[in-house]
Amino acid sequence: MSTLWTPEGEHRVPRESASESPPPHPGEAGDGDVEGAFDIDPNTGLPIDPRTGEPFDPEELAEMQAQLREAQEQLVSVPAAEIVQNHMMGLFELAALHLQRDPPDLAEARLPIDALGLLVEHLADQLPAGDTLQGALQQIRLAYVEIHKQQSAAE
Repeated sequence: MSTLWTPEGEHRVPRESASESPPPHPGEAGDGDVEGAFDIDPNTGLPIDPRTGEPFDPEELAEMQAQLREAQEQLVSVPAAEIVQNHMMGLFELAALHLQRDPPDLAEARLPIDALGLLVEHLADQLPAGDTLQGALQQIRLAYVEIHKQQSAAE
């Protein structure tokens, strides 16, 4: 049985076929647990390192769990609005990279532009940099249209 995360929590989703093998289940969010993300060695009960096929060294495993908890703490210490804005600017940059290719790749630029548009439309008023994001969206859309016109004229 798979699970689906929603803002209301995680919900179990039945499989379409009984022959499907179950996917790995990562540990609960925030606990730093890596069990479930790896196969477990039946002799030691330790997760198996996919790089070596051997069980993780318990000290290495404890260090990885500590690093994961530290990374999670760093992530939650940053306001969600900053992280969302950063991801939105990442969409802008991805679109710009595709538009800067030689030749520009309009098909690949379209999805990040559309995704940015949806996010700006629904979230700009909730973000400190909402006006900046609206301006960035207008710029990347204008660049897309100009490049499309150039490509159409050249054909």
